[in-house]
Order: sequence, then C-alpha cells, then structure tokens
Amino acid sequence: MSSNPSHSSRSSDELLLNAALAEYHALYRLAEFRLNALDRRVPIIGGLLTASLSSVPLLPGSSQTLALIAIPVSLIWLVRTTINHARSFEDALRGVERAEHQINRMLGQDVLGFQRTHPSKGKSVGGRTGAETVGAVGLASVLILAMSVWMTIGMLTEQPNPQGMIVLFAVFILGICAMITHSVHGWRVYRYRVG
Repeated sequence: MSSNPSHSSRSSDELLLNAALAEYHALYRLAEFRLNALDRRVPIIGGLLTASLSSVPLLPGSSQTLALIAIPVSLIWLVRTTINHARSFEDALRGVERAEHQINRMLGQDVLGFQRTHPSKGKSVGGRTGAETVGAVGLASVLILAMSVWMTIGMLTEQPNPQGMIVLFAVFILGICAMITHSVHGWRVYRYRVG
C-alpha cells in the first residue's frame, strides 16, 4: 500500500467523483421513471375513468348512483397522483442539475450541463411534460365532472321533488372542485428545496 499523499488524495477525489456520477445516473433513472409515469400511466387512467362514466347509463339505478359518486371522487386521486409525479419529476431534474454542478466543480470544467442550461428550467414544475400533463388531467377532470353533473341532474329530475338532492350533489361537486383547485394551486407554487 502506497503512503504517497498525492496518490491518497487522487484516490479520494476519484471515489468522490464516482459517487457523484452514481448519484447523477440514479437521479436520471428516477427522472425517466417519473417522465414515463406522466406520459403513459396518467392518460390511461383518465381514459378508464371516462369509459367508466360512459357506461353509467347501462348500470342498474343504485349502481348508477354509486358510480356518479365514485367517479368524481376518483378525480381527486387522479389529479393528486399526476401532481405528485410532476413534483417528483421536478425534484429529480433539480437533483440532476445539482449533480451536474458538483461534477463540473470536481472536474474543474463544464462537462455536464443539460439540465442546468435547459431553456424551460424553472418555468413550470415538472418541466413542459409536467405542465402539459397536469393541464390535460385538469381539463379532463373538468369535462368528467361536467358529464357527471349532466347525468346526475338527468337522473334526479326524473324523481319527485329532486331539488334537495340536486343541491346536495352540487355541494358535493363544488367540494371536489375545491380540492382539485387546491391541489393544482399547490403544484403551481411548489419549489424544489435542497434538504
């Protein structure tokens, strides 16, 4: 074993660089996972909810009521999971950017810079993909809620004295809208912070 201090320092620097590169690659894999979740999983779930709503008229009466309650409630989950993926994607991108700075500092030159110089950096949480996906899910949620209201009012007006149920359903839908709006606002103001 060499007792040469410069050899020991070089080995230490090499270990630190390898650790930084390992973190960089792990963060990139995490960013790819979140990107795939935003690109594929969320639109599929939105499509399934739309198909479920379309099949409501084919269900028996009590099942229709349950579906018209469950589908709007599930939109809260859809919006929140989409936002969580967008925020986690933002975290991974900022982590990659931090790793790029660290590796460049260790090497003494700009070798890595895709995330730290990206033109859309800091413009929206989760980048362009996050913004597009959250926007699309938000719009789909509004359309599904509108369809739910239309179907429910159609069902309720066939019953005697539907006003009380219509008011109750309106309050229910407004509550769901408030929860979705609160989630979207939280996403828009989210900022990555190094812990």
